[in-house]
Amino acid sequence: MYKLALFYIVVGTITVVLATAFPSCKPCDCYDDNGTLISKCIHLGLTKVPMTIPNNTNHLIMKKNNLSHICNNSFERFYDLRLLDLSYCIIKRIDENGFAGLWNLDILILNHNQDLGFRGLGKAIFGLRNTSLRIIKANSIVRHYAVCVCIDTLMAGYFKETRIEEIHVNDNRIEFAEPHALSLLPSTLKTIIAKNNRFTIGPYLSEVSNLSNLEVLDFSGHMLEENLTIPIPNSNYSFLKDNFQVPIVDYTKQPEIVYSKDLEPPLVFPPNLKILRIQYYDLAYQVTKIALGPNSLKNVDLRGNVLSRWIGPISGVENITDLNLSQNFCLKIYPEFFDNFTSLQTLEMSLNNLQLSLAMDGNGSIFKSLSSLVNISLAENKLRYLPENVFIGLKKCQFLNLSHNLLDHRVFISLQLMNNLQYVNFSHNHIDWFHSTFRKQLEMAGQRSGNLTVDLTDNPLMCDCDNYYFLQWLVSTPYVQFYNIDQYECYFTNGTRTYLSQSEQIFAQLSKTCHSITGQIITVCCCILGILSLVLGAFVYRFRWKLRYLYYFRNSKTIRHQTDDDFEYDAFISYSDDASLFVDQTMKSKVEQEAGLKLCLHNRDFLPSLTIAEGIVTAVKSSRKTVLVMSPDFIKSYWCLYEMNMADMESQHTGRDVLLILLYKHIEYDKIPSTVMYQIKSHTYIEYPDENNDSDAMVTFWEKFSKAIKSP
Repeated sequence: MYKLALFYIVVGTITVVLATAFPSCKPCDCYDDNGTLISKCIHLGLTKVPMTIPNNTNHLIMKKNNLSHICNNSFERFYDLRLLDLSYCIIKRIDENGFAGLWNLDILILNHNQDLGFRGLGKAIFGLRNTSLRIIKANSIVRHYAVCVCIDTLMAGYFKETRIEEIHVNDNRIEFAEPHALSLLPSTLKTIIAKNNRFTIGPYLSEVSNLSNLEVLDFSGHMLEENLTIPIPNSNYSFLKDNFQVPIVDYTKQPEIVYSKDLEPPLVFPPNLKILRIQYYDLAYQVTKIALGPNSLKNVDLRGNVLSRWIGPISGVENITDLNLSQNFCLKIYPEFFDNFTSLQTLEMSLNNLQLSLAMDGNGSIFKSLSSLVNISLAENKLRYLPENVFIGLKKCQFLNLSHNLLDHRVFISLQLMNNLQYVNFSHNHIDWFHSTFRKQLEMAGQRSGNLTVDLTDNPLMCDCDNYYFLQWLVSTPYVQFYNIDQYECYFTNGTRTYLSQSEQIFAQLSKTCHSITGQIITVCCCILGILSLVLGAFVYRFRWKLRYLYYFRNSKTIRHQTDDDFEYDAFISYSDDASLFVDQTMKSKVEQEAGLKLCLHNRDFLPSLTIAEGIVTAVKSSRKTVLVMSPDFIKSYWCLYEMNMADMESQHTGRDVLLILLYKHIEYDKIPSTVMYQIKSHTYIEYPDENNDSDAMVTFWEKFSKAIKSP
């Protein structure tokens, strides 16, 4: 009874104290959070600020109410207010002194008041001149379908007498700013977050350099994983990630970013800008020679664009330490691109398509200048093979991420100069074992750094006699730690699998099996001939198009072309019967007669002395382009597909961009063979307009088509 009475006394005392300290502020909820008095009035349908809220409130949160009109001096009684959140309040008007008296206000949040607009925002700031306001968040304060949203001088002028350090204006469809408007922003400004807008190139961009204290600038667009994901229903393409789809972009005709060192760059960066983010903004360029002006850039994030070729060199990037170029659908890196990134420490290049560029970099020229690089990621780049010396220039590298690729046991990269290597991520590849030479490389790297971890998660490790010594090395080497090794799955030849946590049982079973196979050697030898025959047959089938191409190439008298003048035809037209009338009448008229180009047509230009197959190879090699006129009968035609594959082999063999695809008639998606779909997604294509379109559309189409044929 004594303890119960004491409990009621304590509870009563606390209740009285709280009631005295915080009188009822209904309908709101008021409470103390470590010395900060917070008043929450969320989703209550309020049309004005309740008088029950304590005057000494520090944080006032009034989200999702109906405060359509903020009158003058509406908040002046809150003498110590530091955060005011008026998001989703259907605000249409704020009087010029609506926030007057809030001398200690630090953060003002006006998000998602779409009738407020930037003029209304400017008036709201008028009453906060010479206050301590540091952060303002005005995301989505214009209508979703507003056009020509402009930052004008009148609105920007209201900010001039403030000490704002951080501005958030995301999702406002801003397109440009009036001359001198950006120069009116306060000199104290350090951060601008302006994501998901519609900025255009214009003279106003040069005024950004006047923001002398700006350190963070974010012009990012919509996030790819939220808005641009295109699911793939065809299981034949399951190796592609859902968030890594090939965009409908003509890579070969992208504009180039080229700035001469002799000219002033079109955009001069603020002198103290350190972080620049332009993510998912649909920048579609080939990045060639660029000269940037003086800057202090440290962190540049360009992920989620379409910068498909990195050519370079780029000057003015000597201070950058972090660079993100992931998800740019890049097809090629040139050796000069990274020459001036001498301070780069973190390089993110995941979700590109860099297999060909890296596979051909036998002397390590791409990364040769990145001597300061610590962390590099090449995840999800469809890498199948890496040359031994591709990373030889990364002497300070500590973290190497090669996960989610197609690497197998042939992986062998030199680690001799990587004295600081600490982590190599090979997870989610096709590695079933390491060659003994590469094992020694890993051991030596582990000895030099003293702490090397390798991740082989989700690789198909084999539990067979050939792999016996590799598995022993895996669980016993003292120089390399394998991340989460107990969860590695090991596959037996009979199809069963087990985890490496059962290593003792695995080795006992393998030891018994491997010592009993002597009697099977004769049988195995008898099977070798059959197996070799199957392998040879599979090899011939796998490379059937390559072998056919090389056979006819050897017999062909056509030489490899060096210039456009060497080609006998501008384009070889591959088409089926259902497109013959279109080709013979319309295309010949528009391309040969009007555009002055010379076409190669099989029914007109093939030599009768050649076989069909040899005539196709000769036509492909004698033409600058091979045009595939896609129609329903095309994908059913053996010779059309033969012409497509020969043109593809010509591209691979000579390095020329040969294929040009014309989508003439609609084809059901699920009826398109995987080989044809691959070519559509990998090469330039042009869609034939609806015949009901106006004549201007047709004229534009034929001009683009002729221009595409003449492109290198």
